[in-house]
Amino acid sequence: MKRLAIIASLCLMLFGFVGKASAQFLPDVPDMKGKWIYGGNIGGGMYGNHLSLSLAPQVGYRIFSPWEVGLRGVYDFSCYFDRYSGNIYAHYFGVAPYTNFQVYKGLFLHVEDEVMYGLSRWNHQTSRSQWFNTVFVGGGYRQYSYSGSYIYYMLLYNLSWGVIQSQNAWDTPYSSPIEIRIGFCF
Repeated sequence: MKRLAIIASLCLMLFGFVGKASAQFLPDVPDMKGKWIYGGNIGGGMYGNHLSLSLAPQVGYRIFSPWEVGLRGVYDFSCYFDRYSGNIYAHYFGVAPYTNFQVYKGLFLHVEDEVMYGLSRWNHQTSRSQWFNTVFVGGGYRQYSYSGSYIYYMLLYNLSWGVIQSQNAWDTPYSSPIEIRIGFCF
């Protein structure tokens, strides 16, 4: 419960700093009906003795002004450094078809079905590979700039979290059921 409160307060702070001024928080959205959208996100971090890197390009199409469908490519690399038991390296790659629907002036709902293939290796000797599926639901905000390009901020929940956690922890690159994404599209 304490983690959830911390994550919620961090998200509120993030969304609070996004707007340039309170009068401009939800400006009018440009009409992007019938337009292709390209972009994605990159990420990474070092958490103690755990290194994580990710790359996710995406391409989408705006069917109607508020409705977008598309496909994300996903690559994640995780490494857990352990001097005593040996290092664990994991590579995950796959695709994620998605759809999102704009509800009000940049605020949108998002659904995504991610299919990934994972390769893990322990201490440079034992290896393991596996397919797995993750379903994300959530929402976000698009901050538009010139000519229809935008930065998006998303908060997603992993519906497959209970199923994945019953298996080995290295079967997924996700360390929690909550996923925060920030990316750019044009």
